[in-house]
Amino acid sequence: MAYMHIGLGYFHQSLYYDAIQNYLKAEPFFQKEKYWYGLRSVYNNIGLVYNQWDDLENALKYFHKNLELRSKFDDPKLSSTILNNIGRIYLQFDDFDKAVKYFTESLTLCEKYELEYMASVCYDNLGRTYFKLCDKQKAWKFNEKSISLKTKIQDYSGLSNVYQSKAMLLMQSEEYKTALKMLDNALSYATKVNEQSQIASIYLIFADIYEKLNDLVKQKDFLEKSLDIAELHQLRSNTLKACLGLSQYYQQKANHKQALQYYQRAQQIKDHLSDDKKNSAIQEIKIKMEVERTEYEKEILKQKNEELERMNAQILEQKKRLEHAEKELKELNQNLEQKVIEGTEKRHMQEQIIIQKSKLESLGRMAAGIAHEINQPIGLIKIATQNLFHKFTTQKITGKYLKEKSAFIEENITRINKIIEHIRLFSRDQQLDNTQKIDVKEIVENALSMIQMQFKNHNITIIKEIKKDDLFTIGNKYRLEQVILNLLSNARDALDEKFDELDDEKKIIIRNYSQGKRIVLEVEDNGCGIDSQTLEYVFDPFYTTKTETKGTGLGLSICYGIIQELKGNIDLESKKGTGTIAILELPAYSIKS
Repeated sequence: MAYMHIGLGYFHQSLYYDAIQNYLKAEPFFQKEKYWYGLRSVYNNIGLVYNQWDDLENALKYFHKNLELRSKFDDPKLSSTILNNIGRIYLQFDDFDKAVKYFTESLTLCEKYELEYMASVCYDNLGRTYFKLCDKQKAWKFNEKSISLKTKIQDYSGLSNVYQSKAMLLMQSEEYKTALKMLDNALSYATKVNEQSQIASIYLIFADIYEKLNDLVKQKDFLEKSLDIAELHQLRSNTLKACLGLSQYYQQKANHKQALQYYQRAQQIKDHLSDDKKNSAIQEIKIKMEVERTEYEKEILKQKNEELERMNAQILEQKKRLEHAEKELKELNQNLEQKVIEGTEKRHMQEQIIIQKSKLESLGRMAAGIAHEINQPIGLIKIATQNLFHKFTTQKITGKYLKEKSAFIEENITRINKIIEHIRLFSRDQQLDNTQKIDVKEIVENALSMIQMQFKNHNITIIKEIKKDDLFTIGNKYRLEQVILNLLSNARDALDEKFDELDDEKKIIIRNYSQGKRIVLEVEDNGCGIDSQTLEYVFDPFYTTKTETKGTGLGLSICYGIIQELKGNIDLESKKGTGTIAILELPAYSIKS
């Protein structure tokens, strides 16, 4: 225990080489005495040293060693701390799924054993994770929970950090005025506990916001405030940022002398930081060499055994694959032609079933809007018949009035019939009818007729930039309508993910135009967008970024297949946080086609 506490003393002085030396001296004593709590604490502390050195692999190794000892000694507070440490490393790796998994597991322990401080830490970390995932709603929710709990336990330093996170979240969505209010709260709590490093950082965020707001006077004021605190307390990182910010400010003001002075000060700090990093790196290399030397002999045998096991497993796996391939080849050779025919027919049937199922699912999602479209004329018919009955009972009915009301009722009945007939034709399996002439404008209007009330309820504005020119293609019009409905549904989900429910900024633009012998139809939204890495896989079957309740990953895959049948192309252009454009290219109809 003495070795471990000496190590802690060195750790808090940032003397990591001396810290880890004492932790390694404590380890064999704890192992010999089977004092599992001490051993778990040592592994945690060694992991923290590696984390400071940015050696995340070794940090994870010791944190997992700690968790492996839970079966021998389980301390909820220590376990929740370790789970949080592991989650933070996965957050640095940008492995958000694993980060959420470990933070949630830690939070479950905290709630079970009423560990309020650690629970507030979990909420902080989950908020940061969802901030990186651009899930504003969840990030905000966890920040609010953290604030509530930290207020209860009077963790003012933690409250300052949470309000800074909220300010950064608001800056991301350009809500600068609300972000300033959050920073005022952060500054209040940091001042209450005299956290000078936090105050210096908060002033830098103030400066960033006022730069965005083009208020250069306030930007300069906060940069100077941050610099005063940072220099007084030797906060080199904050000093560097403040000097660079002031250098840029004076450069904009054409005061090149002042700009140069601040730039030179920033360069001196960079040199100091570079020296610190070099010294830290030398210490890190030295301790790693010693640790590797002590563990080398026991690890080398383990690695060889694992390598042999892997090789044996690979050989067995290859043998199984060869046997399986040989068996399949024999079976295929026996009746190859029949199997190809059966496989092709089965695949075609499955594709048609999936397309039909997707179409019926779309109708299910649009049921409320369709019901509203039908209920409106029914309501009008009801009012008209009541008026007729009233005129009849008061003997004030005239031939002209009767004719007008009858025509009005017939018109609304016809409207209902058209809606029902369109749904009936859309929902049936149209796989054999693929050679009809299609009016693109008509297809767009038909699709909108089934979803416009639903989108209106989502506060989404639909802008139609439809050319009056006759633009025709050839194929199955109900299949094309299914594609448009899928794209509109995706656009709605993207808007709902980015904006609040009542936000009136949600917009979808539908436009069409001709391009040589091709017709182009675009569906554009200003929703959450798709990052470039995800964009590569959006047309793959079962690939989805939505939850299980919102998507199966088949929508765009089905769209791709239908457009290929129509001898067209489909593509997406998107930018994360800005929006998406779905582009359909179809062959223009001609007498030859």
